[in-house]
Amino acid sequence: MNMPHLPLLLVATTLAVVTLSTQIDHAAAQEIGLTPLEATEVAKGYSAEALKFRSVVGDKHDSIGRISDFIFGKDGNIYVVVKVDDSTVLLGHLVAIPLRQFKLDDSPNYAVLPGASRTSLAKLPVYVGR
Repeated sequence: MNMPHLPLLLVATTLAVVTLSTQIDHAAAQEIGLTPLEATEVAKGYSAEALKFRSVVGDKHDSIGRISDFIFGKDGNIYVVVKVDDSTVLLGHLVAIPLRQFKLDDSPNYAVLPGASRTSLAKLPVYVGR
């Protein structure tokens, strides 16, 4: 290897590493905060506390159950634990349903689960939690 070029090669390598690490740090810092658009969407959203114990109804506002809890999956999804009303079981049973399937509106009284009924939810696996 030609030795006169070694210092130039070391300087170039050092500059490349410093530049790359600065870009990586900058990108990581940008991912943590909310953009103004995201902050606006968060402000329009619902808190879990406000949704907990809200009634769950079907398309025709037929009573299905009540929101019991929320599970934040390791897969990044949020699941709603619903206590299904059941006249044959004293306490009902619990099922977990992805939040994205719910239609939330500004009603403080209920959350709509389109296409669902007590019968259809009774066919789902029972959520037992941990």
